Amino acid sequence: MIRIVLIAPFEDLKKEAEQVFAECMENDRAEQNGARAYDLCVLLAPTTAQALSLDLDADVIIARGATAFDLKRRGFPLPIVELVISGEDTLNVLYNLKEHYGQTPAAMIGSTNMILGIEQTAQKIGVNVTPYYLEENTDEEIYRVVMRAVADGKKVILGGMRGCTYAHNLGVEHILLTSGRSSIWNAITAAKQLGVVSRETKEQSLLRSAMVDNAFEGLIALDQNGNILSMNHSAQNILDLAPGNWFLGMPIREVLRSPQIAKLIKQSGDYIDEIVEYAQTHLSVKKITIYLREEVIGYVLTVLNANQIQETEGKLRGKIYHKGHTAKYTFDNIIGESAPIRECIRRANAYAQTNSSIVIFGESGTGKELFSQSIHNASGRRGQPFVAINCAAIPENLLESELFGYAGGAFTGASKEGKPGLFELAHNGTIFLDEISEMPLALQSRLLRVIQEREIMRIGHDKVIPIDVRIIAASNRNLYEQVQKGLFREDLFYRLDVLDLMIPPLRERGGDITLLAQAFLDEFCLGQSRKPIRLSPSAEQLLERQLWQGNIRELRNFCERLCVLGGSAHVVEADMLKDFLFKGSGCLAPMAEPEKPATELELERLLDALEAAKGNKTEAAKALGISRVTLWRQLKRLETEQS
Repeated sequence: MIRIVLIAPFEDLKKEAEQVFAECMENDRAEQNGARAYDLCVLLAPTTAQALSLDLDADVIIARGATAFDLKRRGFPLPIVELVISGEDTLNVLYNLKEHYGQTPAAMIGSTNMILGIEQTAQKIGVNVTPYYLEENTDEEIYRVVMRAVADGKKVILGGMRGCTYAHNLGVEHILLTSGRSSIWNAITAAKQLGVVSRETKEQSLLRSAMVDNAFEGLIALDQNGNILSMNHSAQNILDLAPGNWFLGMPIREVLRSPQIAKLIKQSGDYIDEIVEYAQTHLSVKKITIYLREEVIGYVLTVLNANQIQETEGKLRGKIYHKGHTAKYTFDNIIGESAPIRECIRRANAYAQTNSSIVIFGESGTGKELFSQSIHNASGRRGQPFVAINCAAIPENLLESELFGYAGGAFTGASKEGKPGLFELAHNGTIFLDEISEMPLALQSRLLRVIQEREIMRIGHDKVIPIDVRIIAASNRNLYEQVQKGLFREDLFYRLDVLDLMIPPLRERGGDITLLAQAFLDEFCLGQSRKPIRLSPSAEQLLERQLWQGNIRELRNFCERLCVLGGSAHVVEADMLKDFLFKGSGCLAPMAEPEKPATELELERLLDALEAAKGNKTEAAKALGISRVTLWRQLKRLETEQS
């Protein structure tokens, strides 16, 4: 709604203005011109001082004569529409004077804009009128002018309410100068039009002010001489300046007292971006030159401190946390009551309270990532990104760009915008490097530098990016043996192996096999909306005797297979289980298996899986709970070791 305030010097004008406004609004409704809503507030104020003491919160002001003149002269910040004494109004007063007083000397008192030229009009009508101009719209000035007119021999006073009141008190005849209905109508019509523009300008100004004051960066506007025209709240906070507008118009060199910033402003160039020292910190300062018709009219500075830059970077990286790089599991999700697994959990929980690098050892399928996620969620980095990558599952030529990212156009097929690496995405959190033993030696060298320097550099870029990442690595190989064979860097091994955690294989966890199997069966039955499956004592004994060389992953696959294909049986006996057990598992024979070398046993397990899958590597890898790439690499390694 557009608010119009009309300042009336007397009550009759107030009533007249309210009636005219109501008629004006009715006319708008009749002409269906109601796109805008208007409100008129009429305030009684005979003087400018009284008017300024009132609540003049409006989009446009209507004022009469001297009050309008005073408000404009003082630079009042709102548009002023003058309620004029029209020619018609003036003629009515002069004819009234002629009718009642003839040629009696009269004085017309008012501001220049009201009564200029009245003498010529009076002569034409045949009355004797002298203008007396008010320099200020105050009680003292009006009284002084009335007294001067009376002293000059004027017998009739033509003026506003206060002039007429003073004349009455002096016993002098008087006629009130007032604005007619047509003048009021015209003033309201003009105020409505000007109010629309004023309202839109005010809205845009408020939006710009809100945008500038709530900007993350500090913003400073300077004129061509380096004097401060405006500064937002962020700039004042960053530069540690006292609140208020005390700095407006001052040279920026006097406000900031920074030779580096003063030098930056004097540098030629449309855009300059530098890091400068300021008050025991560092600022990123950018200067933009503003032109009008190729003439420099000023500058805009943007200011950020180092902490803000880091905070912004942290928020951007933090968005990744909500896009899937999270740790879902905690130590409460680890099922098992055996002494080996409880001791492993106790040690892992203690490791979580540190920031040291960890290497988790364990056979395939023992739950290395489950432990790494639990460590992350028990640490001070919980809530920050948890980024996991299987070093064996990604081709060697892509692994480097995945880990460290790349600059735009760094290589054929690279995104033009570039891409952050997983180390960047894991900033302030944890990165889990599974199957670390499969990382190529060249990448091991880069990883060593990341651990030492705590910084990375994208492929094809010269910018160093600091990172704060905890590294948890995992391997199903003996890394020390890999070092002895020259397959793993010794210096990287000792950098990673600050803390080590050995997860026991399933066959060493006693009754945990039954606990895990029942938990998996309950989960799958619930997911398939079927009745729960229970294991008979004989079935539990059979499961406990299995080798489970694929460990928990193999056991879980078996339980899912049993749930899908086990029919409607509620209790499963041992004989029924044999049909669902993977043939490569076999029963744990008392003597035959331990006598075989470990390499031979592992190779047999892989070959059995391939035979059961009829040579299909994808199916064999799925049955073993590993990727197809890992299956291929293990076969090649085992064949090399045997030869």
